[in-house]
Amino acid sequence: MDVPVQVLGLQKDDIESRKAELKFQRSLQTFGRIHPDIIEARAVVKTSLLEKERRRFEVQVFIRLPKEQFDFEEEGWSIEEVFEKIGEKIKRLMTKPRDKPSHHRHPSRMEMESARFAE
Repeated sequence: MDVPVQVLGLQKDDIESRKAELKFQRSLQTFGRIHPDIIEARAVVKTSLLEKERRRFEVQVFIRLPKEQFDFEEEGWSIEEVFEKIGEKIKRLMTKPRDKPSHHRHPSRMEMESARFAE
């Protein structure tokens, strides 16, 4: 299954950029096993050159499914590191059910008892 993946703003001849792009594609392929209906996945990389040739990377990710969409941002000094964090976020999307609360509260014993007698 081929996920339509776009990575915009990366340097084509840079080895780190290439690794980062592959990391993103692999994360999306894994995500695609659970959500085979991905319409599009896009990462837009903005690079700002700061003092002494240091680059700061800001990446915006957008993943569109038929019924929902995810978008998040990550930034850092290393493009590989940024895409590593993005991969973790994509993994979290797979493990946490979107429609359920993140913390499921069990009814207390008192609530259970009163519910039993209410019937």
